[in-house]
Amino acid sequence: MNIVVCIKQVPDTDDIRWTKENNLDRANMLSKLNEQDEWALDYAIKIKSKFRDVKITALSMGPNQAKEALEYALAKGADSAILLSDKLFSGSDTYATAKILACAISKYLGDFDLILTGQMASDGDTAQTPVSLAQMLDIIDVTNVVEIHNADKNTAIVSQKLDNTINMIEMSTPCLIAVKKECNEKYKPLINDYIRAQDTIIQVLDAEKLNLKKDDIGIIGSPTMVYKAFRPELNKNTEEIKEDIVQKIIDFMLKVNE
Repeated sequence: MNIVVCIKQVPDTDDIRWTKENNLDRANMLSKLNEQDEWALDYAIKIKSKFRDVKITALSMGPNQAKEALEYALAKGADSAILLSDKLFSGSDTYATAKILACAISKYLGDFDLILTGQMASDGDTAQTPVSLAQMLDIIDVTNVVEIHNADKNTAIVSQKLDNTINMIEMSTPCLIAVKKECNEKYKPLINDYIRAQDTIIQVLDAEKLNLKKDDIGIIGSPTMVYKAFRPELNKNTEEIKEDIVQKIIDFMLKVNE
């Protein structure tokens, strides 16, 4: 059974930087693995622990520094890793990103049985890439998954939460599952795991290897664009109280409720 886990390295929210095109300057920011993608990776490892002959491939698109996220995925239990990296990919929206991922999976990982992703990334919160990827690969997808009960080469059984309703869904593979709840089994790498990860070669694919044209990817190939991006300004009016503290608090609360 072959599982592909799509992961993304996202910027640290305390170190946001922008390019002149209003895109995140990912190459020059502190980054970390997107939390929901790590949940997806944990679910994949949980499946691997139950069945023999399960292979996990971690797949990510980003600058060269995204190798750090892939090395972490290898340390946690992924068997191989692929980085999609090219300056032409820069500025890709969710549609172009899904196109690049779909191309890589079709060309290099075509025998997959299951694709696992996080529901959304903390740097966008659109939740568009997983469903777009499934559409481009022409496979079944289910989102808002809070539990994967079983998955093998034939079927996958999951719980999906929509509003206040839990749906139990059984679907045939290959399929894509987007998780939005943390796996109940966390896998923390040990020092030997990190050593093994460092000795594993991460395959790097660019636009040429994927046979992608400049007009189909990046900013040019993205139908959506960021019109404006800015850091919100927080203005606070504070007052230091040294005397009659209780009365002044009461007066303030009464004033607010007027």
